[in-house]
Amino acid sequence: MRKLVYWNKTSLVLAAVLYLLIFLVRYEQGGWEPDLDLFLDVRTRLDQRISQLLPSPQAELLSGILLGNKKDLPPALKLALRDTSTLHIVVASGQNLSMVAGFFLSLAGLIKRRHAIILSLIAVTAYVLLTGGQVPILRAAIMFTLASFAQIYGRQNTGWWVLMITAALMLLINPKWILDLSFQLSFLATFGVVVVSPLLLKFLRKFPLLGQDLAVTLAAQLMVAPVIAANFHQISLVSLLANTLILWTIPFIMILGVLMLFLGALVSLAVSVFLTYFIYIVGFFASLPFAWEYIGEQVWVVWVGYYLVVVGILMAINLSLRDHEVAKQSIAEDCHANRSQ
Repeated sequence: MRKLVYWNKTSLVLAAVLYLLIFLVRYEQGGWEPDLDLFLDVRTRLDQRISQLLPSPQAELLSGILLGNKKDLPPALKLALRDTSTLHIVVASGQNLSMVAGFFLSLAGLIKRRHAIILSLIAVTAYVLLTGGQVPILRAAIMFTLASFAQIYGRQNTGWWVLMITAALMLLINPKWILDLSFQLSFLATFGVVVVSPLLLKFLRKFPLLGQDLAVTLAAQLMVAPVIAANFHQISLVSLLANTLILWTIPFIMILGVLMLFLGALVSLAVSVFLTYFIYIVGFFASLPFAWEYIGEQVWVVWVGYYLVVVGILMAINLSLRDHEVAKQSIAEDCHANRSQ
């Protein structure tokens, strides 16, 4: 048995060393960067339809979130998005994909989990098509899909391994993606939705209606916050609260936005309400005098420490919940034994 464990550990170390060598060679080669933007004409017509049905800046917001079109936002709104650390939300991104997929996963408490996962995969496919199959969205879709399949087949505990292996294989296609902000956000947001949110949901289940959305929102935000801070060189002191109040609207904005493209004015009012709420929340928190703090360049050890603290807290929550479940099971078994006597 000891020899088997020894050889397993040795194999893992050798595999890691081999991967690192291949990664370094691929990095020197430069990798492969496909340039995809499918259905450009269709997306242009859909963008025009959005502009006809919604006022500005709601139309620009929806076009960025839903279609991935990079349109100019009013300067004041762009600054407000930056100061609340929400700028990444208004472009088609892996995080948005993870949020809308996480919304359908959160329905697992109302419908069968397998059905919820299938719905999330349908939503992911639709989002990829709407954004024209852009590489950042494709990367996030592949990571989320494979991790979800692990859950469909009852391998919840291996979902994070599947995600790690998928990301590792993608980095062999183009190792320089590891420095790409979009790739980092896609991976971390997907990790948050697939791995972290189920742990938080066990803890937040006590909050009716809000618990599921709150778990997905907090999980994604916890994972991406340091990357955003490191790239924009500032910490938004209102980021967590602002994101919690608006990220739950993203699935509704995207789902209603799609319906609006087909049904027109019948749905445009509902979409406009959510977008207006989004703009108001961002503007309100950005106007606060303590909204953000400039931090400049930070050494990578700071962000590693952040993730270690987050992992420690999540492990503590998981152990606490596991002990609670074991205690409940033990009490139930004792009661059953007493009744049998």
